[in-house]
Amino acid sequence: MATTAYDLSADWTAANRYTANGETDVILSNTSGRVVNWVLTNSNATPALSAAQGHPLLPYQSRAMKMLDGERLWICGAAASASLGV
Repeated sequence: MATTAYDLSADWTAANRYTANGETDVILSNTSGRVVNWVLTNSNATPALSAAQGHPLLPYQSRAMKMLDGERLWICGAAASASLGV
């Protein structure tokens, strides 16, 4: 499993987005003491939700999920960091 580290910003940015190529199992890990927010979309358009409305991932917690082909995982968090295992 390859892992990518992310230094996150307070809002959704394309730099902190992952696009699934085929059905993909991923593990999103919050590697900081701050809350990380995430959301899945089906396009490259910035999510309509505010960052605070995304799903919260508490400090030092992880979440395993299955992404469908073409889904985008957006992650953000003010002064937070995360890693994504694919």
